[in-house]
Amino acid sequence: MHARHWTLILPFLAAGTAHAHAHAHAQTQVEVRQPSEAFTTKFQNGEVRAALPLIEPDAKACIAEAGGDKATIDSLDKCVLLLAYYGVALAENGRSVEAVPIAKRATEVAATFGVESEMSLVANFMYGLVLERQGQHSTAEEPFRIALAGAEKLLAGDPSLAAYVARRVNNLVMLARYAEALPLAERAVVIGGDTADGNFFRLMQGNALMRLGRLAEAEKTFRIGIERLTVLMGPATPQTLGLREALALCVEEQNRPEEAVTIWRDTLRIRRAAGDTPDVGDSLTGLGVALMRMGQYREAEGVLREALTLRLRFYGESSNFTGLAYSNVGLALMELGNLDESALMFQRALAVLSAAGGANPEELAILMNNMATVLSRAGAYEEAVSLLRQVLVITEGQFGAGHMRTVMARNNLAASLGRLKQRKEAIALLQTNYDAAKVLGGQGAQFRALSAVSLAALLAEEGDRAQARTWYARAEAEGRTSFRPDHQQRINIGWGYGNFLLGDPAGLPLARTLLREAGRQVLSRAAAGTGFDAQAQTELGAFTIVFRDQVQAAWGLSKR
Repeated sequence: MHARHWTLILPFLAAGTAHAHAHAHAQTQVEVRQPSEAFTTKFQNGEVRAALPLIEPDAKACIAEAGGDKATIDSLDKCVLLLAYYGVALAENGRSVEAVPIAKRATEVAATFGVESEMSLVANFMYGLVLERQGQHSTAEEPFRIALAGAEKLLAGDPSLAAYVARRVNNLVMLARYAEALPLAERAVVIGGDTADGNFFRLMQGNALMRLGRLAEAEKTFRIGIERLTVLMGPATPQTLGLREALALCVEEQNRPEEAVTIWRDTLRIRRAAGDTPDVGDSLTGLGVALMRMGQYREAEGVLREALTLRLRFYGESSNFTGLAYSNVGLALMELGNLDESALMFQRALAVLSAAGGANPEELAILMNNMATVLSRAGAYEEAVSLLRQVLVITEGQFGAGHMRTVMARNNLAASLGRLKQRKEAIALLQTNYDAAKVLGGQGAQFRALSAVSLAALLAEEGDRAQARTWYARAEAEGRTSFRPDHQQRINIGWGYGNFLLGDPAGLPLARTLLREAGRQVLSRAAAGTGFDAQAQTELGAFTIVFRDQVQAAWGLSKR
């Protein structure tokens, strides 16, 4: 799982000449200084990073006049807008240590104008953006709520209200509050109309639909937005690319990974051409995760390490985005068998997420699941089970029993229980999981295959060979439709089913077919698979010989 930050055209409500404001605290008139016209132009065009040099001198000068380090809330009142916009510009340039306290101070100053004032609206909105850019979505929720409440009163009937609605939606989605987010997203699209902003808000609508499991509706929403934005703005704008990346996630969730990888590579190429930005890191993350889903772990590792490097450069060690980047690299290393380094990456991810103010429920579930998987592969099954039980409680409570995250957690818990020989509980969990994955349609296809093969193996260990064969056949059929022929899980399913059939003379022909196919795919991966080094080729070549010897022995025995 990778975190996303969606660039949004920002409202700029208080630009232009300075106005007098009734100061709620002292009941005086305050001449609030405005950002320069040059800054305003850059900011309104979405060039926030390039706008920093156009506001930093003015903001620093205003702070110095107010008393510098000794400035009080009252003495900073004329600087309130400069502080708010300065904080966002700092955050977009990766200077988060400076950005957060400056943006927060702006809200404290704005509160003296009244909580329903335009100053409070702008300052809280900008503070929310700074926190969101750092991945601190829980903390960002309150300033976004305050900003939207103010906008509802000050901007009633104004199309710019849609930006405040949409930003709240984006944050609610990141907090996994999808049902709450969807009606707000639909409202933002209606308010925005057939404009660049209105069609970009389809991104938030589609994200909410996708997280609610309504994937076909989400895909349609994204495609409409892309089509209209391409006409209104062009194919390579940040807004159009944001929707294309959301579409990549959506088709990936529908088990179309090759299509997703193509979209990610295309958007990454366009983003690289524009130079190093946080958006390049987002595209790298999306590509890396999609490659992992296809089983191309070595290429994924390199891509995700580059994403981590960019996240560190732009966000430092105090952002949820950086924490999740560590987790993604750890996941790739785990799949490649580098368990020690993988565990270190997950520990680093947890430390960064804690420093950033804590993970949201989905992020926490992802990280705990990854850590449990490392423990399980290292043979620490009891510790893994304990952690996975906690993950299942979190996912069921936050997302529901049939959500994709819950299906993943339940499957992993059952696998670890099986290794502890607690087969009856594991079998019950897997049966529940298969049914839940079935309801998910294409989104749950891979987990249907994984649940079925795990269930088959456990039933075989319990001595119920008839049921085991039924589930192996089901797993093999599901695997053929949900994994590429050379995917590691597809190979494992064929190998497991083939080995099971070696104990049944009537099943030997199918066993030979399955094992030969698995062997060919392993050999193909070793000889020509992208990113496989010499050591991997040797190991996989040996694995192929095992397949060959097993098949030859089985046929020799069958002819006695």
